[in-house]
Amino acid sequence: PTLREALPRIEIDTVHFGFNEAFVRAEEVANLDRLGEIMERILGKHPREIFLIEGHTDAVGSDASNQALSRQRAAAIKKALTTYYVIPAENLKTVGYGERYLKIPTAEAEQENRRVSVSRGTAVFGELEE
Repeated sequence: PTLREALPRIEIDTVHFGFNEAFVRAEEVANLDRLGEIMERILGKHPREIFLIEGHTDAVGSDASNQALSRQRAAAIKKALTTYYVIPAENLKTVGYGERYLKIPTAEAEQENRRVSVSRGTAVFGELEE
């Protein structure tokens, strides 16, 4: 947790996940444009940079299913970024936190908690090896 808090992150609150869903809907892909373009620019100048994609869920459901769902959401964003932008998969790491870091602290179903965030993880992972 301390290490995670040391990394500045961008919440991708423009991409919405439905309840118990872990895919990026076609109509949501355009919402990744700004992030994809920024990452392309950074990687153009620093091709060994590593980004960490963090998946989150709301508090509904078991810990195990939320953990799996959050990993799947992070993987879906990684797939979209590598499919629609010039971002190599090896520059992206994924992690799922389940309901561990709720944006809105509630046990109820909450759209704001079903999210993904991205941080520059090079400080933690080191640069991508050549």
